[in-house]
Amino acid sequence: MRFILKKLIRSIYISLFFIIFFNSKIVYSASFTFPSTLTTNTSDFVLLSKTGITPSVSGFSTDVLVTITATAGNVKITTVTGLEQINGYCGYTADNSSSEPSNCSDSNRSEIGFEGTQAEVNNALATLSFKGDGSTSNSSISVSATPTGAAYNSANGHYYRAVSVANIDWDVARAAAKSDAQKFNGLTGYLVTITTEQENDWIADKIATSAWTGGSDSGTERTWKWMDGPEAGQSYTCAKQPLLNVGGHGATISGCSEQSYLNWRVPTNGNLEPNDHNRSNEDYMHIYATSDANKRGKWNDYVIGNDDVDAYIIEYGGMGGTATVFGVASISITSTEATDNPFDVFDDKELVGIVEGQSESAKRFIYSSTYPVLERMEWHRTTKKNDNIKFQDLGIDIDITNKDNYPYTKLLDAYLLKNGVNKDQKLSNKNIEKILSELPLSQYLKDEVGMESRKWKIWSSGYYKKGKIKLKSGKVNQEFDSDALTLGIDKIIKENTLFGIAIRLEDQDTDVGQLGTKIESNSNSATLYSSWHNNKSTFIDGLVGYGYIENDLTRIEQANTSNTLTGARDVKQYFASIKLNKIIDKDNFTSLFYGRADYGLSKLESFSESGNIQALKFEEQKLKNRSISIGALTKYKKEIKKGYFLPYGRVEFFENLTPDSEVQASYISDPNTKYNYTVKEDYSNSLKLELGFELNLIESWYLSTSIRKLIRNNKDYENEFAIKASKPF
Repeated sequence: MRFILKKLIRSIYISLFFIIFFNSKIVYSASFTFPSTLTTNTSDFVLLSKTGITPSVSGFSTDVLVTITATAGNVKITTVTGLEQINGYCGYTADNSSSEPSNCSDSNRSEIGFEGTQAEVNNALATLSFKGDGSTSNSSISVSATPTGAAYNSANGHYYRAVSVANIDWDVARAAAKSDAQKFNGLTGYLVTITTEQENDWIADKIATSAWTGGSDSGTERTWKWMDGPEAGQSYTCAKQPLLNVGGHGATISGCSEQSYLNWRVPTNGNLEPNDHNRSNEDYMHIYATSDANKRGKWNDYVIGNDDVDAYIIEYGGMGGTATVFGVASISITSTEATDNPFDVFDDKELVGIVEGQSESAKRFIYSSTYPVLERMEWHRTTKKNDNIKFQDLGIDIDITNKDNYPYTKLLDAYLLKNGVNKDQKLSNKNIEKILSELPLSQYLKDEVGMESRKWKIWSSGYYKKGKIKLKSGKVNQEFDSDALTLGIDKIIKENTLFGIAIRLEDQDTDVGQLGTKIESNSNSATLYSSWHNNKSTFIDGLVGYGYIENDLTRIEQANTSNTLTGARDVKQYFASIKLNKIIDKDNFTSLFYGRADYGLSKLESFSESGNIQALKFEEQKLKNRSISIGALTKYKKEIKKGYFLPYGRVEFFENLTPDSEVQASYISDPNTKYNYTVKEDYSNSLKLELGFELNLIESWYLSTSIRKLIRNNKDYENEFAIKASKPF
């Protein structure tokens, strides 16, 4: 019988162990989902879920106690269904499981707390909102979730529970607090030790129970020590030798030290605590909970069997083990309405980078549209020809039914042929005259000035460029690469005048910074150009054009690199250029001296980003770029077997006359608050250095490669490597 009883008791112990173990595992697997940052206009309440991350807890099998605190500003929830009121939170002075905490929806609370099932708590957290205080630019929200049964103090990570027992003695309370029966999720407790003002005030507000604490001078009279917990054995008060009913602390006692925070009661009658009242061995510390301001949260000494004490406070924490609030998280919030350090959305370097990247890209597109046309006119002048090579000499036969493989035909069909061409026809020597005669420009010139299409010449130019813009400190760098195809037709309309039109397609990718912000651009442009020369060495080139850019934008938020915002922005461009040239030939050297003036207008249309609450709407932006330049180019002409090899060097000085451009944006969630940024031209002039070579082959192929460095007077610089190939035919 005794054996069976022992076995039964052992089985009960094992069962209790596994119950505690697995319950602990369920709790310890709990987690909290919470956004890490929020940068938006917080002049009114903003749902945290608009960051794209909805606050929630998981892994709790019991009811959950949630507390939320803002260091500045206010927090609230708008759904309280099924939740319970908690003492000390949202203005409630007692726990009440039958009443929902509607006060937690008030708009003036920096701290809220509530209790409920995991599902009820998550419904409430989905409506968690924050509002700034109007003066503090940086705030944070701390959130904790813990199984019910103890209150959590986020300041020190400890847990507290009041246990009510009528007329309980201090030594009985001490033993009970440390017992296995009072463990909280595997943590062993102890009678509370109070070491800071925050802890004392928190206990007075949240626990609000007159109760025994863990202090005593029973070992050495007038030397008060914490008996258990992480401070066990530490003295914290050196009491004076009391007269009758008069005590207090502050005497010098050997081996005793006082902690920095003490809150002994100072009665109005002058009986300072601890006072060992009537020499009655008041050796145990007690804390008051009362509405009386003279007593609330104050300490006093009591005898062990004081009938006025009906509770004790257990503290958990600081003794090792795992904290049971698994979802502690904080969120850094920037209040846009703050006056001490006003928030500006353009404090984000990635945002500034993509804004300036679009401006730089627009400038490059204009430059790229004018450059091959000016080269075409230069080729015409230097060769004194406007040849049209027969198609059979090219060794290709272009089938317009397969436009993906033949970009020349795709360009003709998309941009030049209004009435279309029979798809069974092929672009070849047999039908070139017919195709040219059907061009809109050919029709116009034929009708108006009697020009015949057979006299138009076609040329093309392919282009690949890769570069990097190194910007000064405080801005992110940009890297870009582009490839382009230009197709043109022109004609000598007088003995000394060339007139033509060019169509250009270009793809360009720009990487901004290192986080993944980028600009993917596709551009099309059409340019009318003309070159006139008075003699063999002096000539004038001019052009006007129109362009259209489609930008696909990807922006990574600097404050939250997991947040990706996207958008599409169209750009319309108008540009013109005029260039005065002087050629000097001597032996195998050709020198070109020139002056050039450029003007461009880019209209970046308004657009809105897609994403979460950080998404912005941008207003239309007008970007003007103006410059004048003087330069010199020297080529050395060396005859080779199939043409000429021409190494060259170029120096060009630019005076930047571009005005600043204003950018305006607002959060889609708050369209009334506008943010402005000025794209400044931080340099007034720049110097371009270029080295390269050209290869002019017998069949009029033109190949070129170059390395270019643009140095700005503000120490920014741009490096570029380019490969070009063109051919008239």
